Amino acid sequence: MTAVKIGNIGQALDYLYSFINYETDSSYSYESIHYNVDRTIRLLDLLDNPQNGLKIIHVAGTKGKGSVCQILNTLLGSLDYITGVFTSPHIDRINERITVNGQQIKDEELIGLMNLFHPLIESFPVDSKPTTFEILTAMAVHYFKMKGVEFIILETGMGGRFDSTNFSDPVLSVITSISYDHVDKLGEHIHQIAAEKAGIIKKSKPVVVGYQVYDVFDIFKKKSVEGGSACYSTGELCSYDILSATEKGTIFHANINGLVLKNVFISLPGEHQVENAVLALHGLKILGLLPMGRTIRKALKNVHMPARLELIAKNRRYLLDSAHNEDSSRVLVRAVKKAYHYNKLVTVAGIVKGKDINGILKNLATISDSLIITEPVTHKDLDTEHVYKKARELYPSAVLKKSLKDAVAYAVEISCGDDLILITGSFYTTSPARSWITAETASRLPGTRDKNSSP
Repeated sequence: MTAVKIGNIGQALDYLYSFINYETDSSYSYESIHYNVDRTIRLLDLLDNPQNGLKIIHVAGTKGKGSVCQILNTLLGSLDYITGVFTSPHIDRINERITVNGQQIKDEELIGLMNLFHPLIESFPVDSKPTTFEILTAMAVHYFKMKGVEFIILETGMGGRFDSTNFSDPVLSVITSISYDHVDKLGEHIHQIAAEKAGIIKKSKPVVVGYQVYDVFDIFKKKSVEGGSACYSTGELCSYDILSATEKGTIFHANINGLVLKNVFISLPGEHQVENAVLALHGLKILGLLPMGRTIRKALKNVHMPARLELIAKNRRYLLDSAHNEDSSRVLVRAVKKAYHYNKLVTVAGIVKGKDINGILKNLATISDSLIITEPVTHKDLDTEHVYKKARELYPSAVLKKSLKDAVAYAVEISCGDDLILITGSFYTTSPARSWITAETASRLPGTRDKNSSP
């Protein structure tokens, strides 16, 4: 076979995205013939198993995975550990998915890894090539080994049992809040979804389960007992009290299974982020790695998550949150009510096909003064006309602007400086909107006109 030289980041990404990508193509049935960890394990074996000897914290769940990963990363970093985080999806660049001590992998490093991986991938049978996500998973682990990472924090892509990250033998498994999402793959019943997430629980390795809306803890407990694993419930063993909530963050007291913390500030707004922080702290306590109170306070003041209740002030105040199911939209609405002040709320919502459209819109309609339906920027299946129809049933004055840029421009046009523009419904809505908003240096978005300016 003639060696192929990948010379730039464009070629590297073209090759990476030439394989099956379950993030953008949902047509494959959720069966082990398609979804499995075997290809990832083989890739790692061809790399001499870089995961061996590495300490891994494996995080699964429906909501809060990314936040918990970043909170864990910040706390471990405060103890001077070298940390590697593999997370998804990305907001602007694929480099965001692989970080060491908060620094994204560089383009030239991605190119080098893709040249290393090319012959390994090509050694697979034509009908059993690894997927884009599986390649990224193995690439991240190899990169972390190269960088001397001491703790790896792995976020599952979807589910857990069949997820490519489930190659790991972690020092700790973390289960965040479980709710309804990917029901076409994981199951329509909450217990089916929880059982898929429970697939990351490993024999004789501890698991910590975060705060839950639904009664699912027994599923994780049963799986743990079967494998002789200690199972801890953060909701039963920990508690918190919120003192104040603002758009800059939340001040709270917490009891982490006996350790009392007072007046802790987390820079991620919303009560759900307090629950995520308590879960992360509980997990580190189980591992005997909980920092001192002063260190915890300093670390939690500096956690940042793009597109999760992220406030960006430009010519308008934009609030970006990627809530994409009924539960996450309900949490979003609760946070907006408690922490944000505005004259009028203009909501831009773009939702992909297959989500709980009615549940999401029903929640958003309760706080919106104007509701604009738009189309996410993605190769995933869309049915924006159906979303709009549902929106009109719940909110008769809703308008449709299929182009996301037009939707944001229209939100600017009908708002003023004291208003808040909420952009939500999907990462495929918030991510491109964020790119345009943060890149815009003029006083308004391209093609827009301030409502008070002359024609």
